[in-house]
Amino acid sequence: MFNWFRKVLLNRIYLNTVKNDFVPDKIRRSKDLKNISIIIDHRLGVDKERLIQIGAYFNIPRKNVKVLTFFQSQKQIDEFNEGSSCSPKNISNFGTLKGVLINFCSLGSDVLINFYDQDDINLKYLSAKTKKKLSVGFNSVDHALNDLIIEVDAQNIDVFVSECIKYLKIFFNYKK
Repeated sequence: MFNWFRKVLLNRIYLNTVKNDFVPDKIRRSKDLKNISIIIDHRLGVDKERLIQIGAYFNIPRKNVKVLTFFQSQKQIDEFNEGSSCSPKNISNFGTLKGVLINFCSLGSDVLINFYDQDDINLKYLSAKTKKKLSVGFNSVDHALNDLIIEVDAQNIDVFVSECIKYLKIFFNYKK
């Protein structure tokens, strides 16, 4: 019962966050791609290094590519991933961010890649709270979150990465 109430409350806060996050396109446009943030759902079993290739393609230093892995339970997070992982415990019932989420969401990024394909309120709330100029994600998630929607299977990471690179080159006028 408590979990249901938490989801309802967080969903209401999420909807207000998305509604108030609208920024005109003129302000959001940027010519240079300097940093990327990536939110990964642990359930997909994706190697985050494959997504970091997007930053490498655009010659973005590794320190400017932030990766956050979301786990369904705090118990699943091992010591190796502790500094770049979170769980629902890092989000209070009233939407207050804790731990690594404070730093991840407050630092602005040029592109936020939402690499999850399930309609999970915790992941959607994280995406909405992260400061970004452009967001990329899957078709199966709330369309209000993503400026660019790539319609591929989440398990086909190579196609996702190539499509993401293709469109980011267009958005940021990148010539290699």
